[in-house]
Amino acid sequence: MNSLQKFIFGFCFCGWKLVTDDAPVAIPDDMRHFVLALLALFYPLSSWAVEYERDIMPIFEKKCGECHSNASGKAKGGLKFDDPEHFHGRFAKNSVVVPGDWDASYLFITIYRPEGDPDAMPPKGKGGERLTPEEVTLVQKWITEGAPINGERGEKGTMPEEMPEKPEQFGMEKAPVPKEWTNKEGKKIVATLLKVEGDLAVHRMSNGQVYKYPIADLSAESQAALKEE
Repeated sequence: MNSLQKFIFGFCFCGWKLVTDDAPVAIPDDMRHFVLALLALFYPLSSWAVEYERDIMPIFEKKCGECHSNASGKAKGGLKFDDPEHFHGRFAKNSVVVPGDWDASYLFITIYRPEGDPDAMPPKGKGGERLTPEEVTLVQKWITEGAPINGERGEKGTMPEEMPEKPEQFGMEKAPVPKEWTNKEGKKIVATLLKVEGDLAVHRMSNGQVYKYPIADLSAESQAALKEE
């Protein structure tokens, strides 16, 4: 390791310690954001693994804890971000978090929405502070890496090269709900449509498993319902 590499490594390590909750000294939020920006410049997000308990939970506790935590005694939407085991158990509920699939995860869609959007989280005027762009990207990377939490990790996905301006261009406008789907043989299932990938419909079953099913094999009625989604 040459001198420049040692400097960058030392800078990144010290900088990361400053922006985490176990920092030796408290620093203002504006300075924290400045350090995060420098870290992104010298040591891109793609270079480190994101962990829920260490990296994501502190963000949600601070900015979403008023409505979603054990500490507040509130669990709106059934979500308690300061309880990793409980939160993990809610992943499949309305596709809150789909490990490896950030654009199908309702949690990410809501925090990515612009301020003022009626479906944005935290909601405007409710006391919650908006996540910064850096924090939103960190949540996105966490989901992409399989949403590791409570000692478990799902399938990994891919980070986008470029993000669209509107969430509707890649994700859901509302939380999806389970519906009945029928194939051409008359067999029926109840599943939640996550998204459409080319000629495949991506469904989540009630047990949390995700299946990709050929749209051409669905009944005419189910294909029509798919177009309405």
